[in-house]
Parts: sequence; C-alpha cells; structure tokens
Amino acid sequence: MWFFRFRQAFLALLFPWLLAVITQTAGRIYLLWAYSTPEALNGFETDILRMFRVGTLFDIRIASFLFVPCLLIAGIFAISKSGFQIWRRLFPYLAALLSTIVTMFTVGNIFYYATYGRAIDIFVFGLFEDDTVAVLTTMWQDYPVIRGIVALMLFALVVFGLYCRWQRYLSAKPERKINIPVSTVATLVILAVCFAGLRGSIGTFPLRQSDGQVSEVKMLNMFTPNGLMALNWAIKAHSEYNHFADATDEQGQALLSRFLDKPTPASLAPFNAKTGSNPLAKSNPPNVVLAVMESMGYHLEYFDRPDRDLFGALREHWASDWRFERFISEGDGTIDTLNRFFVRSPMSGISQSSAQSIDFASNMFKPFLANGYKVIFVTSGNGSWRNLNQFLPQLGVSEFMEQNGLKKRYPEAPMGTWGVPDEYMFRYMEERLAEADKKGEHVMIMSMSTTHHPPYKVPDSYQKTDIKLSDAEKQRLSNLATGDELQEVLHTLRYTNDQLGKFISWVKSKPAGSHTIIAATGDHNIRGIDYPDAHERVLNHGVPFYLYVPTAYRYQSHFDVARVGSHKDIMPTLYQLSLSDTPYYRTGCNLLAQNLDSIWCQGYNPEVVITQQGAYIMTGKGEFRPWAANNGMMIGDPQPMTAEQEKLFNRWSAFTELLSWQINRQVHGQK
Repeated sequence: MWFFRFRQAFLALLFPWLLAVITQTAGRIYLLWAYSTPEALNGFETDILRMFRVGTLFDIRIASFLFVPCLLIAGIFAISKSGFQIWRRLFPYLAALLSTIVTMFTVGNIFYYATYGRAIDIFVFGLFEDDTVAVLTTMWQDYPVIRGIVALMLFALVVFGLYCRWQRYLSAKPERKINIPVSTVATLVILAVCFAGLRGSIGTFPLRQSDGQVSEVKMLNMFTPNGLMALNWAIKAHSEYNHFADATDEQGQALLSRFLDKPTPASLAPFNAKTGSNPLAKSNPPNVVLAVMESMGYHLEYFDRPDRDLFGALREHWASDWRFERFISEGDGTIDTLNRFFVRSPMSGISQSSAQSIDFASNMFKPFLANGYKVIFVTSGNGSWRNLNQFLPQLGVSEFMEQNGLKKRYPEAPMGTWGVPDEYMFRYMEERLAEADKKGEHVMIMSMSTTHHPPYKVPDSYQKTDIKLSDAEKQRLSNLATGDELQEVLHTLRYTNDQLGKFISWVKSKPAGSHTIIAATGDHNIRGIDYPDAHERVLNHGVPFYLYVPTAYRYQSHFDVARVGSHKDIMPTLYQLSLSDTPYYRTGCNLLAQNLDSIWCQGYNPEVVITQQGAYIMTGKGEFRPWAANNGMMIGDPQPMTAEQEKLFNRWSAFTELLSWQINRQVHGQK
C-alpha cells in the first residue's frame, strides 16, 4: 500500500513540477522575444538552441529542488493511511505556494533584466543595503506593483483550484497493493530521476554557474538562468562579502608572472610605484577634485546636437579642456566602481564587510594624506548608503558631507528619492574650496552625484529645455524609457551636466582656478538601454574622463586624445599631476606620460579590455575586434589574433583574478 500512495504523491507533484519548468521556460522565451532583434542574433541560431537546452536544465533543477523534498515528505506521510490524508489536504496549498514563488521570480527576473540588462545578481541586495525606502519608492513609481500583486494572487487562486481538482482525480482511484519487486524497481527509478533532476545533469558534475555561459552574445548568457537560479548565485556571491580567500604564494606568483610577463615572486611589491619629480606641485600643492557622476555614460552624449543641448554649462569645458574619448568604467555599478576607486577592491561589498577597518595599502587617499592634504568626500545622497559614512573615515576622509548635512546647510534644498539635487553638492564644494584658500589648506575632494538616477526628476526650479527625439532615437532608447519618462531622463542628464559645468566655471573664475585640478567621470554607463549588438560591447561600458589642469601644473604632461583608458588610470594620472616623488599603489597608468607603460596602459573592464587598436572581449572564448572606422566607441567584426595580441589577451585574462588576489592578500595582512 505504501508504494501506491507514494506513486500517487509522485503523480500529484508531477503537475506543479511541469508547470514550474514551463513557467520558467516561458519567461526565457519572453525575454528573447522582447529584448532581442533578428539582426543582433543573426548567425547565432546554434547558441539560441543551446541557451534553451541549458536553460531548461536549469529550470528542471529548480523545479526539482522545490518539489523533490515535497515527494520525500509525502513518502513519510504515506507510511500510514491517516498520515497520507494529511498530505492530501496539504498538497494543493503547498503546490500553489511554490508555483506562485516560481512565477514571481520569473517575472521579477524579467523586470530586473529590463532595468539592469542582466539576470538577477548581487546588486539585488541593494533593496536592503541601499536606501531601502528609496529603492521601494523607485519600484513603486517604475513598476506595476499593484497590478503585479493582484495578478499573482489570481494566479495562486487558479493553480490552487487546478491542484485541488488534480488531487481529487488521483484520489478517486481505490488503493491497491502492488507486488514488492515492481514497487522496489519503480521506487528506485523515481528516486534516480529525482536525483538527476536535482543535479540538472547525468554527467560527472552537476549543472553549474559556468554552464550558463552559452554564447559570446552576452544577452543569451543573461537569458539562460531562471530567476531562482540567478538568485541562488547572487546569494552565494553575497555570502562572500565576509569571505576573503587565502592569497597563496603559488597563486600570486602565477598571476603576477602571467600579467607582468616575467617571473615575479608573490608579494604586493609589484604594485608599488612612485610619482616623478614635480617642482611646482611640491612647492605649491594644487587642490584636486574628482567628481564621479551618476550614470554619466558616453552613449547619451551621442544624442546631443546644436538644436538639442544635453550639456548646458559643461559644453564649453567639454570642448576646450582635456577629455579622453575611448574610456570605460571598471565597475558596472555605483558601489562596485567606488570600492574599486577607494581600495582597488573588485569585491563590491568590502565597505560593508568585516574587512572595512583594515589599513589598505591600496587606499586611494594615502598619497594625498602623506602630503598633508585634507580629504573631503561629498555626496548629494545618503551617507549611510553601503556604510560609506563608516568606511571612508577609516580611509582618512576627515570631512564627510551628505544629504542630511547639505539639507541642514541649505534648508531650501528639496529632498528627493535618493537625496538632494546635485547643485547643492557642488555649491558646498565651491564654498569648501574658497574656505581652503582662506585657510591656506590644500584639499582633495571626491564627490558622488545622485540626481541622474531613477526615478528621474529634475528640481522644479530648473528650467527645462525642449528635447525632441526622432522616432528612430525613441526606439533605440525604448528599453530605457518611453514618453515623458524618457524626456525626464534627458532633462536630468542635462541638469547634472549643467551643474558640473557651472561648478567648473566657478572654479576657473576664482583664484582657486589657478591651482585646482578637476577630474570628472561617470560611475558607469546609464543602465537599461540594452546592448544586444556585439559591436556595442565597448559602448556598453563607455564613460568619459574629463580633466581641467591649470597650465602651470601641466609639468611634462602629454595629452593625446587617441589614448585609451579606464577608471584604474584616473588616480595614477592625478597623482602625477599633483604630487611629487610620492609612493602610491599602482594598478593603472598615468595617461599623460610622455611614453605610456606597455604593461598597465590598456583600458580594463572585467568584460572587455581596450587598446588603441581595438577591443578584447574577455568573456566566453575571447576574441579581438578592431575599432569601427570613424565610429567612436563602436567595434568591428572579430579578427584572428596575432601572436602579440594573443600575448596581451593572455596577460589581461589574469587581471581580474589578480585584483582579487591582491585585495585578499591585504585583508590577510600579507605583504
């Protein structure tokens, strides 16, 4: 009798198991339909089939993780007839709950991709670790929350009814005894199938995260995992915040030797560098300002034209000062980028981890502190975001100004979802530079803006300009926003550019302008545009690097607009401009050097490395694509690598692991 009940439970659970697989596959089909184009996927038909095959295996694995434990529990209840009656009553509720969870995360994964251009990942924990109220407000304004909840409730009721009817149908058959050999073999077969479903594979290894890399087309790789599997990977990654792997000598020697292209013992010594002699900087240290601008990517700059002003007061400086046009972000999220700046950490959660109080050799502020600078950090957002108000003072920031302090100083400042408008941040920076001049201080100010962030809204006092887009332009940006919201995206971009431009104009018009260096970059390209075309892989990460350097401080500087770089190169460049004979921690290069360092001077993002010849795609099997002719950040079709290119690709293939090794080495107190 036990096997008859066990088999009945198996058949009952087979229905929601199949529905879970179908629901998750349907989500993948929708993503492919909604966010891809035939042109972008032309020639990748095999990859699409592989995506569905591997994706379905992930769906089977998730469905099995949810329902196989239920089957085992049912097997225990099936020992007695009265116990099995309890199981029968529980089944519709349990199955409906799990089916609703699967549907909720499938839909959630679709919205996540629509927003960030990737499957659910570690940044999803920003709901709890960012300003939770601000995140929820953004979700409320940008997504159909009420309709979604109602739809999920209706879905739960419908599947509950179906499961009740399915249960009644199966229970209508009278119990009968099945002979032991047949029941034993059948039980073993069922358990073997369940085990295979839990593994997602019948091979040597269970289905793993690395199996999700099915194509050189990033979009297909993002579509492969379902929402729950992607969340599982995100949870594992998040748990590593407080797990810093051993930085062994064997691993370090291998990575350093590979990247530096010569035998190198394991230590942090190869990262030690020193600025050259700079007489004026030594006798009269300049102020240094590094403005990191929210979502200041290169892509939206392409939509500027004489009758559509997206720059405001920044335009004159953008045209006359130094600016590198082929430049990429190292991180693809705000905290990811900031922590790479602060301590050269590829672990985005380090500011919230147990390592936050360590004396990092890679601390970006150390060279300034060693030269008597006062270090100031200003943000128009909340200072407790990602624990920055606790982390940065540990790094030597003696003055930390954020939205609450700005609101107190400027009571008229309106409080938005993510903070006060950027103009108040720049206003404080102007006052602080003026105060430094009066006191004879030299200051290093780093700022982080927040206004150009969803939900997009410029201050009511700001005079909007008329921004008209063609139908083709609206279509290209439709994944980012449509209608009035798209207008507001562009208005906030112009507003933040305008405020940065006004700040630069103020500095240049004051005595401080003769001894203040200003650098500006974006934390990452604006999210949500979507880049299915492989020719846009660099544009996806494109951000500007702007520099205003007073003439007197351009000592031995050589500006070449054709040079390429990334965030890792900003600090070495600023160190050389402002500090004389000063040790610093090097993981990048001085972009203004007379002769560029062949080891360090390439632009780096974990997904792509750029050189003056083109881009190396670091994901998948890897490939080289030359720059498209006269087309900015666009790249051409793949080309076979020369021996020298293969050598460079091999070197930079080690860099991501090398960054992890060096930060782990510091955390463990090793030199």
